[in-house]
Amino acid sequence: MNLESFQQLYRDTCAALNLPDSDALIANNQITIDGVDISLFFDDLDVNDRIICYVDIGTVPDEDREEILERMLAINLLTGSKVSGVYGLDRQRDCIVFVQHFRYPDFLTGPDLADILQRYAQHATAARQTIMHAMRREPLSELLSDSLESDRVKLA
Repeated sequence: MNLESFQQLYRDTCAALNLPDSDALIANNQITIDGVDISLFFDDLDVNDRIICYVDIGTVPDEDREEILERMLAINLLTGSKVSGVYGLDRQRDCIVFVQHFRYPDFLTGPDLADILQRYAQHATAARQTIMHAMRREPLSELLSDSLESDRVKLA
């Protein structure tokens, strides 16, 4: 993928999301869908075979911080690969992010990417309940299954 086709993908994605500014992703590398911040990055010079997506799950609260971070790491053990995405801590903003690499972006269309991003926004909302609420005591595999339930959220 080259920079021109990448920018067109972004425009088509913004159009499919009915955003008022079709260059919103190009200008900021970030959009907000249903209250969830999603950032997309493309490096046309060094890594032009993928788009990297960061989905903001939320700020890590001071209370139960250790348990929340442990839960995030445990989820990575259950799902952890670049195929299904991984969770991490953005230390600058002190928030948990979900990271996914979209390999071979030439095969994506704007409506496809828009659909994926909408599903990631839904996933972020469910993940906030799974990861950020340390008081939930169900087995982590059940919590994760609930947040990734195929009827509600299908991830790329």
